[in-house]
Amino acid sequence: MTTDSIETEGARIVFDYEGSGPTLLLIAGGGGGAGNFAKLSERLADEYTVVRYDRRCNFRSTGDTSVDLDMAQQARDAAAVVRAFGSVAHVFGNSGGANISLQLAIDAPDAIASLVAHEPPVTGLLPDRKVQFAFIDYVRAIYEYSGPAQAMQVFISSVVGTPTVMHNGSGEDATGPTGFHDNGEWFMSREFVPISKFTPDLDLLARVEKPMATAAGTVSGDAYYARTARLVAERLSVPYFDFPGHHLSFLDMPDEFAASLRAAFATLRADSDASSAE
Repeated sequence: MTTDSIETEGARIVFDYEGSGPTLLLIAGGGGGAGNFAKLSERLADEYTVVRYDRRCNFRSTGDTSVDLDMAQQARDAAAVVRAFGSVAHVFGNSGGANISLQLAIDAPDAIASLVAHEPPVTGLLPDRKVQFAFIDYVRAIYEYSGPAQAMQVFISSVVGTPTVMHNGSGEDATGPTGFHDNGEWFMSREFVPISKFTPDLDLLARVEKPMATAAGTVSGDAYYARTARLVAERLSVPYFDFPGHHLSFLDMPDEFAASLRAAFATLRADSDASSAE
């Protein structure tokens, strides 16, 4: 594994990469740490040059911590990392990282070879969005009155099947809210609401002529982020894949998860080749 960095829009974005072959960019969700994908990356490095990065203001990456997360800027950061490896990458985003990947597809489609968005929490698309937004506001209120640890406990209660499988971003597995990541204050104060209330423009996404798919874990059931994955696929008429496990199964089921992601990209590639041949 090699570590490097780029400077973009007043931030230093640090990334790790390994392997050889086409570039595969992994975008982390809440916690924003490249370490979340360490196990997944090493299992895909035989086929791809796998790139994972600490998102702006998370862990080794810097940025303006006085402002809220901006989804368009997050997309530009992802595009800047892609450009460090050429001009185009296959992209996998999980959770909030899946939301970022959708914005990346809208803003910089030329940076994408293909895209798999795993359990994007685009709750604004759901029929019960008012209920979902009320929960987001409730978690935020708990943060303001009781701090990030208590807010994280309530937030994790909405994550089906995984509550004890979290990661602290340093390369070691951990459990519980304190192990989710080391910068809970930043996540709750600046990232949680913008990520959770992000709603992509599906009309613009439908015009992106790149192979795309969504996916959700079989254990996730009807969790809001699994329902959004199916809804986005249906609205965009793109493939939907069942992945093993839950919201974060690249941590505790890396072999199975890597095999499913590899197969998803292969399917997108085959579908794209078939369309080009018509």
